[in-house]
Amino acid sequence: MGRSLKAEVKVAVQGKILNPNKEKRHKLNVVLEKYLKAVKFFASFKIKDKDLLQQKAYEEARRRFGLSSTLTQTARDKAVELVKANEGREFHVHEVSMRVNYRAFKLVRRDTKLTPYWLYLKLDGDGVWYPVQFGERQRQMIVDALSDDGEWSLQQVELVKRDGEWYAYFTLEKPFKDFEPQTPIGIDLGERNFATVMALVDGKPTKGTFFKGSRIKEVRHRHFNIRKKLQEKRRLDVFKRLRGRERRIVNHELHVISKEIVEYAKQFPSPVLVMEKLTGIRENFRRGKKLNRRFHSLPFRKLQKMVEYKAKLEGIKVRYVNPKNTSKTCHRCGYVTHVEGREYRCPKCGLKYNRDLNASINVARALTRGTGRGYVNTPKGR
Repeated sequence: MGRSLKAEVKVAVQGKILNPNKEKRHKLNVVLEKYLKAVKFFASFKIKDKDLLQQKAYEEARRRFGLSSTLTQTARDKAVELVKANEGREFHVHEVSMRVNYRAFKLVRRDTKLTPYWLYLKLDGDGVWYPVQFGERQRQMIVDALSDDGEWSLQQVELVKRDGEWYAYFTLEKPFKDFEPQTPIGIDLGERNFATVMALVDGKPTKGTFFKGSRIKEVRHRHFNIRKKLQEKRRLDVFKRLRGRERRIVNHELHVISKEIVEYAKQFPSPVLVMEKLTGIRENFRRGKKLNRRFHSLPFRKLQKMVEYKAKLEGIKVRYVNPKNTSKTCHRCGYVTHVEGREYRCPKCGLKYNRDLNASINVARALTRGTGRGYVNTPKGR
């Protein structure tokens, strides 16, 4: 497999700021408004280089908006990220999270009834303490980050205002442990089987597993028909509530599937999860109208992001490969042919194999062939 892999794991841990009083809430709102204006100002230059943007606009931004040097710099960074993401296209900044780096915040534990976690923010003038509440899993990671011998370290916090409530997203970082990846695990995504997973142990396919995503397909199909009727009746209020419910169900199913995929990977020595780049996957799928709609409704990229996140937490590498011909190539002899039906049949060597399992083997082998494109430092029948 080649050289050992070195990278840093970064994850975001959400905490909720608990009922800040009127004065504290006002301070957050005022600074957020200034920050949004600063990001818009920096973005108006359409410059992708931080140093150049610093020279062109930093002093003027400090004078106009009165933000601290730390917040002005992170507003500059946000603007550069937006300009790069839009690649020259016109865009408008309507809202933005407020990024605070290590120089302007700290998180500590205190023995209080309200919460043991308190966030100190120096946003404008004097610093202010805010109580923060974490969920169980998030709390475990925060405890590790605050301990002297923990693996995780706190890097920055993003402050987000949503539906009148404030949330803090802490970026935690830890180094990946060096290892020689031994077991590539291919993940093929498709319409019949939402995800098909196959490990290569000593180069041999082992323990293929299907994740059908039946609940996701069912919910998406049912809600599509209901939404269509609601739009015809102009019931947008019901439409929005329904869309929120659909999103929650789908996200739950994606969490379950991604967790099970990572658990599958953990049973093998030094695993690396291999997934296809999704560029062109929807454009290349051409079937009947109903099947096309069902395929395009499947959240493939969202599943990949969840797999990435959960793999990071377990110290498992994720790599993306070129998807060319992974579904058309015979994994035994390498012959490329057109595939019909659910079975892959090779006219050269006579192989008969489940087409999705065949594709997942080819995805895994793409890593050993060197067709990958870099590491990301982004049970059956479901």
